[in-house]
Amino acid sequence: MNGSGGPNISPYSGGGKQNCCVSLPVRWQPGMTVIVEWEKDPDPMAGRYLPPQSEWEARREAIKAHQAKYTRHRTVVEVAPYEALGVVTVHFLPCNEVKVAAGATRPNLPTHPYKYPLRMEEPSQCTNH
Repeated sequence: MNGSGGPNISPYSGGGKQNCCVSLPVRWQPGMTVIVEWEKDPDPMAGRYLPPQSEWEARREAIKAHQAKYTRHRTVVEVAPYEALGVVTVHFLPCNEVKVAAGATRPNLPTHPYKYPLRMEEPSQCTNH
């Protein structure tokens, strides 16, 4: 977000513990946005079918060929209102939709502005593009 980096997260993983950082104002401001950029692996389970570690050259080539299929995305997202700055949560939703929340709340808490299930299937056709 806003040029800060972050680690890879698996689909449906929820990201786990703190993954990265971003600078936001202590107080929310109307119309506040962030830029979210990410790479998307079209087949995140393909790693199960890579050549074994002992065949390192074939494995390296297979990884390189797979990574060439990644798609890159960038969007500007409004930040949901917050009372006090705290944890920043980025929700990656189907059809490359993104929502961002910040504050003294976390997903699954009643105070969190978004109530998305962890597993959301990609529809056969997206209408937000």
